[in-house]
Amino acid sequence: MNRLQAVVSATNGVFGDFLAKSGNGLATTFGFRDRQGCLLSLTRAALAAEHPDASGDIAVFLHGLCCDEHIWLTYADENGGDTYASKLQREHRYTPVFLRYNSGRHISENGEDFAAALETLLANWPVKVRRVALIGHSMGGLIARSAAHQALEQGLQWPEKITHLVCLGSPHHGAPLERFGHLATSLLGMLDITRPLATAINARSAGIKDLRHGSLRHDDWRDHDQDLIGHDTRLPVLRLPKARLHFIGAMLGDGPLHPRTRWIGDGLVLHDSASGHHLNETLKVPFIDGDGLMLPSLHHLRLVNHPDVYPHLLRWLK
Repeated sequence: MNRLQAVVSATNGVFGDFLAKSGNGLATTFGFRDRQGCLLSLTRAALAAEHPDASGDIAVFLHGLCCDEHIWLTYADENGGDTYASKLQREHRYTPVFLRYNSGRHISENGEDFAAALETLLANWPVKVRRVALIGHSMGGLIARSAAHQALEQGLQWPEKITHLVCLGSPHHGAPLERFGHLATSLLGMLDITRPLATAINARSAGIKDLRHGSLRHDDWRDHDQDLIGHDTRLPVLRLPKARLHFIGAMLGDGPLHPRTRWIGDGLVLHDSASGHHLNETLKVPFIDGDGLMLPSLHHLRLVNHPDVYPHLLRWLK
């Protein structure tokens, strides 16, 4: 993986909204990428040239916060050089496509762009599209859910073609690290001597702030002060009409009752957030029994490439 690109992606995760608004050249360019990270042109001719063996089954991979498409290559050396994408392509003829986005922007803004880009991609795909699987790690799963809601509101065609949405460690109800950062900023802002530090910390990106509760819609943050303590303004989102929604979460402990699991989940996302459990039924992610699982003794990043994850992807997608 290109280390400079990794630094740029991480920088976009923390300050990406500012970079985009200021026209800074470091701001990540939104778009679909190939396995080598090259930006894809979405014309039919270009897609045919880029994917001469394209199949009607497509797997779209969405990375998480502070990352890019290269994150899916992590731990490949431990798996014989394989990734989820390479195995799905070789064993089941899924053609992989990777999204790169500026993870510092609002989740709903990236979701809106993804909804429009996916409509163009599938309309110009060089062969007839049979089924499409969306596979998102962490924030990537939230981007996919946000895009689905907006596509359905706009009457786009692609939601009808999605057969599976798989969320790997996605914080459907937020992440404790952002909530802690929010609380710390609020407390530091109470005193004159610590207020400059609070201002600096509060400069973190809109994308990170969206992870406090898992905000997916424009209305979740527009006309709201995201810096109010405990201010959860989320609204329900529409779900894909023909897709099965799956989740795979990780636990640092050996089970859900282990202290490490209960307090820090997979290191970034808690058990109930990754599995979509929530007391507010209007916000609950509608996972069906058997369509999700939690894997013990794993941390958040391992979900991007682990031998215990792939069999479940295979079982669902095939």
